[in-house]
Amino acid sequence: MIAAIGGVVAAGVVAGTLLLGGSEKTGTVERPALSLVKASDIDKASGTVAPEEKDKVVEEAKACRAPLASMRLSKTTAKGGGVVRIRAGNYLSPAFTVADGPIVVAVPFPGPYEAGKGEIVIEGAAKDVFVQLNPGLTVDTTEGVKRIPVIWDTSKPCGA
Repeated sequence: MIAAIGGVVAAGVVAGTLLLGGSEKTGTVERPALSLVKASDIDKASGTVAPEEKDKVVEEAKACRAPLASMRLSKTTAKGGGVVRIRAGNYLSPAFTVADGPIVVAVPFPGPYEAGKGEIVIEGAAKDVFVQLNPGLTVDTTEGVKRIPVIWDTSKPCGA
């Protein structure tokens, strides 16, 4: 009986976190949350989508079948930066050069939107690059790739 009550409470905490757009802690690992590109910003955001995927991704987002996620990349030190690509599920972004100013990029969610969780992968040759999620984190890909388990709020698929 007590175990069942504890399970219900834990499920409520996770659900509340997801609905509020925060991050989820699983043990000591924190899963940052992806932000949704609002429906009114899809055309603007599509400028960072891989050209060969752009038409399909924009059509899916506008039809509210597969929304886009947004994140900002910036360097954290004077010597930081470099070139990165973002893998989200089967999607691979164009290469972005992280230099002096922040770059806002849009990518498809890395799993079925209704699942509310997945993994993005930052690939390339860069160090001290800040990936703005909720909460954000600094990544170093000089040794290869950085895998980031993420969550997202599934309650507003069209960014309303």
